Amino acid sequence: MSHQDPALVQLEQQLASLSRRRFLKAGLLLGTSAATAVTFPARALAADSGVPTYIRHLSEPEYRLFDKLRVVFLPTERFSDLPSTTEVPVLENLDNMVGRLNADTRFLLSLGCKALEFSTLYKLKRFSSLSNEQALNQLRSWQNGLAVQGGLVVTLKTLLGVAYWRDPRTWQALEYDGPVTAKWGIRRLGNMPLPRDDDDKKMIL
Repeated sequence: MSHQDPALVQLEQQLASLSRRRFLKAGLLLGTSAATAVTFPARALAADSGVPTYIRHLSEPEYRLFDKLRVVFLPTERFSDLPSTTEVPVLENLDNMVGRLNADTRFLLSLGCKALEFSTLYKLKRFSSLSNEQALNQLRSWQNGLAVQGGLVVTLKTLLGVAYWRDPRTWQALEYDGPVTAKWGIRRLGNMPLPRDDDDKKMIL
């Protein structure tokens, strides 16, 4: 089903690229974090709260991670004309998107989320328990670190951005009144190429 959604296609391609580097799929980053966790108190892994009942696909570590990233990546309070990320159900929208991913992409996303969530255990804290400033510093460190770390940050930004800006409640601030395919009743063709006439073919040849 995800191949019908350009945003999910992009996400799958991004994570497939990480997989080809044999970093996330091999679990190296996650394995390092997990090994570190063994030496630290259980409170470093403890959850502050459960997952809301309307979240059906995200695990508890994933939900906590994305909830922190929602605040860090989408600071809507700085702009008075933008709806907040709670008024727009960003995490619920994101959860629905995650539920439509294919199995391989879902597996890689899960590994990536856990890797980032547990990447700060040396501070006796999960990533989602950091202050916003600390979380931003950790993300900057990843963006300037290994290629796969930067790639994962881009992927998580993509997911959150789509979960927010695709919601119709954000469109008024952009003076956008929706896709013309819906407004004018145009049948969507997806990613099908447009037909070429004979003149176009001659120019290409």
